[in-house]
Amino acid sequence: MKFKDKVLDFVEKITEQKHINAIKKGMMAYVPFTIIGAIALLIAYFPYQGYIDFITNIFGFKDASVWQNAITSIMNGSMNLGAIISTLFISYHLCKEYKGEIDPMYGSVLSLCMYFLLTPWDVLNEKNVVMTNYFGTGSLIVGIIVALIVPELYRWLMGKNKIKIKLPPQVPSMVADSFSSLIPMTIISILFLIIKLVIGVTSYGNIHIFINTVIGQPLAALSGSVWGYILALFITGVLWMLGIHGSSIVMGGVLAPFLIMMSDQNRLAAQAGNALPNILTNEFQTFTGGIGLYICIACLIICKNKQTKPLCKMALVPAIFGIHEPLVFGLPIMYNLYFFIPYVVFPMIGAGLTYFVQSIGLVARLNGTGVPWTTPAGIYGFLATGGHISGFIWQLVLAALYIALCIPFVKAFDKSKLKEENVEL
Repeated sequence: MKFKDKVLDFVEKITEQKHINAIKKGMMAYVPFTIIGAIALLIAYFPYQGYIDFITNIFGFKDASVWQNAITSIMNGSMNLGAIISTLFISYHLCKEYKGEIDPMYGSVLSLCMYFLLTPWDVLNEKNVVMTNYFGTGSLIVGIIVALIVPELYRWLMGKNKIKIKLPPQVPSMVADSFSSLIPMTIISILFLIIKLVIGVTSYGNIHIFINTVIGQPLAALSGSVWGYILALFITGVLWMLGIHGSSIVMGGVLAPFLIMMSDQNRLAAQAGNALPNILTNEFQTFTGGIGLYICIACLIICKNKQTKPLCKMALVPAIFGIHEPLVFGLPIMYNLYFFIPYVVFPMIGAGLTYFVQSIGLVARLNGTGVPWTTPAGIYGFLATGGHISGFIWQLVLAALYIALCIPFVKAFDKSKLKEENVEL
Protein backbone atom coordinates (compact mmCIF):
# COMPACT_ATOMS: atom_id res chain seq x y z
CA MET A 1 0.00 0.00 0.00
CA LYS A 2 1.29 3.44 -0.95
CA PHE A 3 2.12 5.96 1.77
CA LYS A 4 -0.66 8.26 0.51
CA ASP A 5 -3.21 5.43 0.74
CA LYS A 6 -2.02 4.57 4.25
CA VAL A 7 -2.50 8.18 5.33
CA LEU A 8 -5.98 8.31 3.79
CA ASP A 9 -6.87 5.00 5.43
CA PHE A 10 -5.71 6.36 8.80
CA VAL A 11 -7.77 9.53 8.29
CA GLU A 12 -10.87 7.48 7.47
CA LYS A 13 -10.45 5.38 10.63
CA ILE A 14 -10.08 8.51 12.76
CA THR A 15 -13.12 10.24 11.25
CA GLU A 16 -15.27 7.12 11.81
CA GLN A 17 -14.32 6.76 15.50
CA LYS A 18 -17.48 6.85 17.67
CA HIS A 19 -16.79 10.11 19.48
CA ILE A 20 -15.44 11.94 16.43
CA ASN A 21 -18.42 10.68 14.44
CA ALA A 22 -20.81 11.94 17.11
CA ILE A 23 -19.20 15.37 17.09
CA LYS A 24 -19.25 15.49 13.29
CA LYS A 25 -22.92 14.50 13.06
CA GLY A 26 -23.88 16.77 15.94
CA MET A 27 -22.22 19.79 14.39
CA MET A 28 -23.76 19.05 10.99
CA ALA A 29 -27.17 19.13 12.67
CA TYR A 30 -26.28 22.61 13.93
CA VAL A 31 -25.78 23.89 10.36
CA PRO A 32 -29.36 25.14 9.71
CA PHE A 33 -29.12 27.33 12.79
CA THR A 34 -25.84 28.84 11.56
CA ILE A 35 -27.36 29.58 8.16
CA ILE A 36 -30.34 31.36 9.76
CA GLY A 37 -27.95 33.42 11.89
CA ALA A 38 -25.67 34.13 8.93
CA ILE A 39 -28.55 35.46 6.82
CA ALA A 40 -29.73 37.69 9.68
CA LEU A 41 -26.20 39.00 10.21
CA LEU A 42 -25.77 39.72 6.52
CA ILE A 43 -29.09 41.58 6.27
CA ALA A 44 -28.26 43.68 9.32
CA TYR A 45 -24.66 44.51 8.42
CA PHE A 46 -24.47 44.39 4.65
CA PRO A 47 -21.18 46.22 3.85
CA TYR A 48 -22.66 49.19 2.02
CA GLN A 49 -23.46 52.38 3.89
CA GLY A 50 -26.02 53.45 1.30
CA TYR A 51 -28.07 50.33 2.07
CA ILE A 52 -27.83 50.95 5.83
CA ASP A 53 -28.94 54.59 5.41
CA PHE A 54 -31.78 53.62 3.05
CA ILE A 55 -33.30 51.11 5.50
CA THR A 56 -32.85 53.52 8.41
CA ASN A 57 -34.53 56.42 6.58
CA ILE A 58 -37.35 54.54 4.87
CA PHE A 59 -38.65 53.20 8.17
CA GLY A 60 -37.97 56.41 10.04
CA PHE A 61 -35.53 55.05 12.59
CA LYS A 62 -33.38 57.54 14.46
CA ASP A 63 -30.44 55.20 14.44
CA ALA A 64 -29.48 52.15 12.34
CA SER A 65 -28.78 50.15 15.50
CA VAL A 66 -32.52 50.03 16.23
CA TRP A 67 -33.40 47.81 13.26
CA GLN A 68 -30.01 46.09 13.19
CA ASN A 69 -30.44 44.91 16.79
CA ALA A 70 -33.96 43.73 16.02
CA ILE A 71 -32.82 41.62 13.08
CA THR A 72 -29.75 40.20 14.80
CA SER A 73 -31.98 39.10 17.71
CA ILE A 74 -32.79 36.18 15.38
CA MET A 75 -29.32 34.97 16.34
CA ASN A 76 -30.53 34.52 19.93
CA GLY A 77 -32.43 31.49 18.65
CA SER A 78 -29.68 30.21 16.38
CA MET A 79 -25.94 31.00 16.53
CA ASN A 80 -26.12 32.41 20.05
CA LEU A 81 -27.32 29.01 21.29
CA GLY A 82 -24.45 27.19 19.59
CA ALA A 83 -23.16 25.45 22.72
CA ILE A 84 -26.64 24.37 23.83
CA ILE A 85 -27.74 23.06 20.43
CA SER A 86 -24.45 21.27 19.86
CA THR A 87 -24.46 19.67 23.31
CA LEU A 88 -27.88 18.16 22.61
CA PHE A 89 -27.05 16.90 19.12
CA ILE A 90 -23.58 15.54 19.93
CA SER A 91 -24.74 13.63 23.01
CA TYR A 92 -27.77 12.32 21.08
CA HIS A 93 -25.61 10.96 18.26
CA LEU A 94 -23.08 9.48 20.70
CA CYS A 95 -25.88 7.62 22.46
CA LYS A 96 -27.07 6.31 19.07
CA GLU A 97 -23.55 5.03 18.34
CA TYR A 98 -24.10 2.45 21.12
CA LYS A 99 -27.15 1.06 19.29
CA GLY A 100 -29.77 0.66 22.01
CA GLU A 101 -27.52 0.38 25.06
CA ILE A 102 -28.79 3.75 26.31
CA ASP A 103 -31.76 5.91 25.42
CA PRO A 104 -30.53 8.82 23.21
CA MET A 105 -33.23 11.13 24.56
CA TYR A 106 -32.27 10.54 28.19
CA GLY A 107 -28.58 10.82 27.39
CA SER A 108 -28.91 14.11 25.47
CA VAL A 109 -31.26 15.77 27.98
CA LEU A 110 -29.05 14.66 30.85
CA SER A 111 -26.05 16.18 29.06
CA LEU A 112 -27.93 19.46 28.70
CA CYS A 113 -28.85 19.38 32.39
CA MET A 114 -25.20 18.93 33.34
CA TYR A 115 -24.22 21.82 31.07
CA PHE A 116 -26.73 24.03 32.88
CA LEU A 117 -25.46 22.75 36.23
CA LEU A 118 -21.89 23.81 35.40
CA THR A 119 -22.93 27.20 34.01
CA PRO A 120 -23.10 30.31 36.24
CA TRP A 121 -26.25 32.44 36.15
CA ASP A 122 -26.63 36.14 36.93
CA VAL A 123 -29.92 37.37 38.37
CA LEU A 124 -30.85 40.96 37.61
CA ASN A 125 -32.94 41.67 40.69
CA GLU A 126 -34.48 44.90 39.44
CA LYS A 127 -36.05 43.07 36.47
CA ASN A 128 -36.06 39.55 37.92
CA VAL A 129 -34.32 38.31 34.77
CA VAL A 130 -31.86 35.43 34.75
CA MET A 131 -28.98 35.83 32.30
CA THR A 132 -25.87 33.98 31.24
CA ASN A 133 -23.23 34.60 28.58
CA TYR A 134 -22.28 30.96 28.13
CA PHE A 135 -24.76 29.60 25.58
CA GLY A 136 -22.97 30.61 22.36
CA THR A 137 -20.13 29.03 20.39
CA GLY A 138 -17.61 30.71 22.69
CA SER A 139 -18.48 27.95 25.17
CA LEU A 140 -18.65 25.19 22.58
CA ILE A 141 -15.66 23.30 23.98
CA VAL A 142 -17.46 22.95 27.32
CA GLY A 143 -20.53 21.65 25.51
CA ILE A 144 -18.47 19.11 23.56
CA ILE A 145 -16.75 17.85 26.72
CA VAL A 146 -20.06 17.48 28.53
CA ALA A 147 -21.71 15.84 25.51
CA LEU A 148 -18.97 13.20 25.34
CA ILE A 149 -18.54 12.49 29.06
CA VAL A 150 -22.16 12.34 30.24
CA PRO A 151 -23.39 9.63 27.81
CA GLU A 152 -20.32 7.52 28.61
CA LEU A 153 -20.94 7.82 32.36
CA TYR A 154 -24.64 7.17 31.87
CA ARG A 155 -23.94 4.08 29.76
CA TRP A 156 -21.42 2.71 32.27
CA LEU A 157 -23.72 3.27 35.25
CA MET A 158 -26.77 1.86 33.46
CA GLY A 159 -24.74 -1.26 32.74
CA LYS A 160 -24.24 -1.85 36.45
CA ASN A 161 -27.50 -3.64 37.27
CA LYS A 162 -26.87 -3.52 41.00
CA ILE A 163 -27.26 0.25 41.16
CA LYS A 164 -30.48 0.46 39.14
CA ILE A 165 -33.94 0.55 40.69
CA LYS A 166 -35.80 -2.58 39.63
CA LEU A 167 -39.58 -2.43 39.56
CA PRO A 168 -42.01 -5.33 39.22
CA PRO A 169 -42.79 -6.45 35.65
CA GLN A 170 -46.38 -5.22 36.07
CA VAL A 171 -45.12 -1.60 36.05
CA PRO A 172 -45.43 0.03 32.59
CA SER A 173 -42.10 0.12 30.71
CA MET A 174 -42.18 3.92 30.41
CA VAL A 175 -42.38 4.29 34.19
CA ALA A 176 -39.84 1.52 34.78
CA ASP A 177 -37.33 3.12 32.41
CA SER A 178 -37.68 6.45 34.19
CA PHE A 179 -36.96 4.96 37.58
CA SER A 180 -34.12 2.76 36.33
CA SER A 181 -32.29 5.96 35.31
CA LEU A 182 -32.80 7.64 38.67
CA ILE A 183 -29.68 6.42 40.50
CA PRO A 184 -27.26 6.83 37.53
CA MET A 185 -28.62 10.35 36.94
CA THR A 186 -28.20 11.21 40.63
CA ILE A 187 -24.60 9.96 40.66
CA ILE A 188 -23.74 11.95 37.52
CA SER A 189 -25.35 15.09 38.97
CA ILE A 190 -23.32 14.77 42.17
CA LEU A 191 -20.08 14.29 40.20
CA PHE A 192 -20.71 17.41 38.10
CA LEU A 193 -21.71 19.40 41.17
CA ILE A 194 -18.37 18.48 42.76
CA ILE A 195 -16.57 19.65 39.60
CA LYS A 196 -18.47 22.93 39.71
CA LEU A 197 -17.67 23.49 43.40
CA VAL A 198 -13.99 22.65 42.99
CA ILE A 199 -13.53 25.04 40.06
CA GLY A 200 -15.67 27.62 41.89
CA VAL A 201 -13.16 27.98 44.72
CA THR A 202 -10.30 28.60 42.27
CA SER A 203 -9.46 31.95 40.70
CA TYR A 204 -11.26 30.89 37.52
CA GLY A 205 -14.69 30.83 39.10
CA ASN A 206 -16.40 28.56 36.55
CA ILE A 207 -15.54 25.95 33.94
CA HIS A 208 -16.10 28.30 30.99
CA ILE A 209 -13.52 30.80 32.21
CA PHE A 210 -11.22 27.92 33.16
CA ILE A 211 -11.30 26.42 29.65
CA ASN A 212 -10.89 29.77 27.86
CA THR A 213 -8.08 30.83 30.20
CA VAL A 214 -6.18 27.59 29.78
CA ILE A 215 -6.48 28.04 26.02
CA GLY A 216 -5.81 31.77 25.95
CA GLN A 217 -3.24 32.36 28.69
CA PRO A 218 -0.23 31.07 26.71
CA LEU A 219 -1.15 33.57 23.98
CA ALA A 220 -0.71 36.53 26.31
CA ALA A 221 3.05 36.14 25.97
CA LEU A 222 2.94 36.69 22.22
CA SER A 223 4.55 39.90 21.04
CA GLY A 224 3.87 41.92 17.94
CA SER A 225 6.36 39.99 15.83
CA VAL A 226 5.23 38.27 12.67
CA TRP A 227 6.26 34.91 14.15
CA GLY A 228 4.14 35.52 17.23
CA TYR A 229 1.24 36.50 15.00
CA ILE A 230 1.63 33.38 12.84
CA LEU A 231 1.70 31.24 15.99
CA ALA A 232 -1.53 32.95 17.09
CA LEU A 233 -3.05 32.14 13.69
CA PHE A 234 -2.04 28.51 14.12
CA ILE A 235 -3.76 28.30 17.50
CA THR A 236 -6.81 30.11 16.08
CA GLY A 237 -7.08 27.57 13.27
CA VAL A 238 -6.65 24.59 15.59
CA LEU A 239 -9.40 25.93 17.86
CA TRP A 240 -11.72 26.33 14.86
CA MET A 241 -10.94 22.72 13.88
CA LEU A 242 -12.13 21.73 17.35
CA GLY A 243 -15.35 23.68 16.83
CA ILE A 244 -14.29 26.60 19.04
CA HIS A 245 -14.54 30.18 17.83
CA GLY A 246 -10.78 30.64 17.72
CA SER A 247 -10.95 34.13 16.25
CA SER A 248 -12.94 35.49 19.19
CA ILE A 249 -10.70 33.84 21.78
CA VAL A 250 -7.30 34.62 20.23
CA MET A 251 -7.54 37.58 17.83
CA GLY A 252 -10.67 39.11 19.31
CA GLY A 253 -9.73 38.29 22.90
CA VAL A 254 -6.13 37.93 24.04
CA LEU A 255 -4.48 39.86 21.20
CA ALA A 256 -7.30 42.35 20.57
CA PRO A 257 -5.94 45.21 22.75
CA PHE A 258 -2.55 45.04 21.03
CA LEU A 259 -4.00 44.77 17.51
CA ILE A 260 -6.51 47.57 18.06
CA MET A 261 -3.72 49.79 19.35
CA MET A 262 -1.69 49.09 16.20
CA SER A 263 -4.69 49.86 14.01
CA ASP A 264 -5.21 53.18 15.76
CA GLN A 265 -1.55 54.12 15.33
CA ASN A 266 -1.93 53.54 11.59
CA ARG A 267 -5.20 55.51 11.49
CA LEU A 268 -3.63 58.52 13.18
CA ALA A 269 -0.60 58.34 10.88
CA ALA A 270 -2.86 58.15 7.81
CA GLN A 271 -4.88 61.16 8.96
CA ALA A 272 -1.67 63.11 9.50
CA GLY A 273 -0.33 62.10 6.09
CA ASN A 274 2.58 60.16 7.60
CA ALA A 275 3.95 56.73 6.75
CA LEU A 276 2.01 53.90 8.39
CA PRO A 277 4.13 52.43 11.20
CA ASN A 278 2.58 48.93 11.50
CA ILE A 279 1.92 45.99 9.23
CA LEU A 280 0.10 43.89 11.81
CA THR A 281 -3.25 45.46 12.74
CA ASN A 282 -6.71 44.42 13.86
CA GLU A 283 -7.74 44.14 10.19
CA PHE A 284 -4.77 42.02 9.10
CA GLN A 285 -6.50 38.66 9.70
CA THR A 286 -9.50 39.60 7.56
CA PHE A 287 -7.18 40.95 4.87
CA THR A 288 -5.17 37.71 4.66
CA GLY A 289 -7.86 35.18 5.63
CA GLY A 290 -11.16 33.93 4.28
CA ILE A 291 -9.86 30.40 3.74
CA GLY A 292 -13.35 28.97 4.30
CA LEU A 293 -14.57 30.74 1.15
CA TYR A 294 -11.75 29.28 -0.93
CA ILE A 295 -12.31 25.76 0.39
CA CYS A 296 -15.95 26.25 -0.60
CA ILE A 297 -15.01 27.38 -4.12
CA ALA A 298 -12.57 24.47 -4.51
CA CYS A 299 -15.35 22.06 -3.46
CA LEU A 300 -17.72 23.57 -6.03
CA ILE A 301 -15.05 23.11 -8.71
CA ILE A 302 -13.91 19.61 -7.78
CA CYS A 303 -16.49 17.66 -5.75
CA LYS A 304 -18.69 15.05 -7.41
CA ASN A 305 -20.32 13.53 -4.33
CA LYS A 306 -24.02 14.22 -3.72
CA GLN A 307 -23.67 15.93 -0.35
CA THR A 308 -20.93 18.52 -0.69
CA LYS A 309 -21.97 20.67 -3.67
CA PRO A 310 -25.52 21.45 -2.48
CA LEU A 311 -24.19 22.46 0.93
CA CYS A 312 -21.43 24.61 -0.59
CA LYS A 313 -23.92 26.33 -2.89
CA MET A 314 -25.93 27.36 0.20
CA ALA A 315 -22.82 28.39 2.13
CA LEU A 316 -21.17 30.31 -0.73
CA VAL A 317 -22.99 33.64 -0.33
CA PRO A 318 -22.46 33.87 3.46
CA ALA A 319 -18.80 32.89 2.91
CA ILE A 320 -18.32 35.68 0.37
CA PHE A 321 -19.26 38.06 3.16
CA GLY A 322 -16.93 36.44 5.69
CA ILE A 323 -19.47 34.21 7.45
CA HIS A 324 -17.98 30.70 7.47
CA GLU A 325 -19.94 28.91 10.21
CA PRO A 326 -22.14 26.95 7.74
CA LEU A 327 -18.93 25.51 6.26
CA VAL A 328 -17.12 24.94 9.55
CA PHE A 329 -20.04 23.04 11.06
CA GLY A 330 -21.70 21.73 7.91
CA LEU A 331 -19.11 20.57 5.41
CA PRO A 332 -17.74 19.99 7.99
CA ILE A 333 -14.34 21.63 8.27
CA MET A 334 -14.11 21.01 11.99
CA TYR A 335 -12.84 17.57 13.06
CA ASN A 336 -12.10 16.88 9.40
CA LEU A 337 -8.46 15.91 8.90
CA TYR A 338 -8.73 16.45 5.14
CA PHE A 339 -9.08 20.17 5.79
CA PHE A 340 -6.64 20.54 8.69
CA ILE A 341 -3.76 21.80 6.53
CA PRO A 342 -5.92 24.09 4.34
CA TYR A 343 -7.72 25.66 7.29
CA VAL A 344 -4.83 25.87 9.73
CA VAL A 345 -1.64 26.14 7.67
CA PHE A 346 -2.67 28.08 4.56
CA PRO A 347 -3.72 31.25 6.47
CA MET A 348 -0.29 31.20 8.12
CA ILE A 349 1.35 31.06 4.68
CA GLY A 350 -0.88 33.90 3.46
CA ALA A 351 -0.08 36.03 6.49
CA GLY A 352 3.66 35.46 6.07
CA LEU A 353 3.59 36.33 2.37
CA THR A 354 1.45 39.41 3.02
CA TYR A 355 3.80 40.60 5.75
CA PHE A 356 6.70 40.26 3.33
CA VAL A 357 5.12 42.09 0.38
CA GLN A 358 3.94 44.89 2.66
CA SER A 359 7.31 45.18 4.35
CA ILE A 360 9.04 45.74 0.98
CA GLY A 361 6.34 48.18 -0.16
CA LEU A 362 4.92 46.04 -2.93
CA VAL A 363 1.47 46.14 -1.31
CA ALA A 364 0.10 49.09 0.68
CA ARG A 365 -0.31 48.70 4.43
CA LEU A 366 -3.69 48.74 6.16
CA ASN A 367 -4.64 52.21 7.34
CA GLY A 368 -6.65 51.16 10.42
CA THR A 369 -9.95 52.73 9.36
CA GLY A 370 -11.93 49.66 10.38
CA VAL A 371 -13.58 48.44 7.17
CA PRO A 372 -16.53 46.11 8.03
CA TRP A 373 -15.32 42.50 8.20
CA THR A 374 -18.30 41.44 6.05
CA THR A 375 -16.86 43.31 3.04
CA PRO A 376 -16.00 40.83 0.22
CA ALA A 377 -12.36 40.12 -0.60
CA GLY A 378 -10.86 42.53 -3.10
CA ILE A 379 -13.17 45.37 -2.11
CA TYR A 380 -11.99 44.93 1.47
CA GLY A 381 -8.36 45.13 0.41
CA PHE A 382 -9.02 48.27 -1.65
CA LEU A 383 -10.81 50.07 1.21
CA ALA A 384 -8.59 48.84 4.05
CA THR A 385 -5.47 50.15 2.32
CA GLY A 386 -7.07 53.57 1.81
CA GLY A 387 -8.01 53.06 -1.84
CA HIS A 388 -4.79 51.44 -3.08
CA ILE A 389 -5.26 49.10 -6.02
CA SER A 390 -2.44 46.92 -4.66
CA GLY A 391 -4.71 45.89 -1.76
CA PHE A 392 -7.39 44.80 -4.22
CA ILE A 393 -4.96 42.86 -6.44
CA TRP A 394 -3.18 41.17 -3.54
CA GLN A 395 -6.41 39.77 -2.11
CA LEU A 396 -7.22 38.30 -5.52
CA VAL A 397 -3.72 36.80 -5.71
CA LEU A 398 -4.21 35.22 -2.29
CA ALA A 399 -7.63 33.92 -3.39
CA ALA A 400 -6.14 32.20 -6.45
CA LEU A 401 -3.28 30.79 -4.36
CA TYR A 402 -5.60 29.46 -1.65
CA ILE A 403 -7.94 27.79 -4.16
CA ALA A 404 -5.03 26.15 -6.00
CA LEU A 405 -3.54 24.87 -2.73
CA CYS A 406 -6.91 23.57 -1.51
CA ILE A 407 -7.70 21.51 -4.62
CA PRO A 408 -5.56 18.40 -3.77
CA PHE A 409 -7.10 18.20 -0.29
CA VAL A 410 -10.61 18.67 -1.67
CA LYS A 411 -9.97 15.87 -4.17
CA ALA A 412 -9.00 13.52 -1.33
CA PHE A 413 -12.07 14.57 0.66
CA ASP A 414 -14.34 14.04 -2.35
CA LYS A 415 -12.85 10.60 -2.93
CA SER A 416 -13.68 9.59 0.64
CA LYS A 417 -17.27 10.89 0.33
CA LEU A 418 -17.79 9.03 -2.95
CA LYS A 419 -16.52 5.89 -1.27
CA GLU A 420 -19.04 6.37 1.54
CA GLU A 421 -21.88 6.83 -0.95
CA ASN A 422 -20.92 3.66 -2.83
CA VAL A 423 -20.83 1.68 0.44
CA GLU A 424 -24.29 2.97 1.37
CA LEU A 425 -25.65 1.92 -2.03
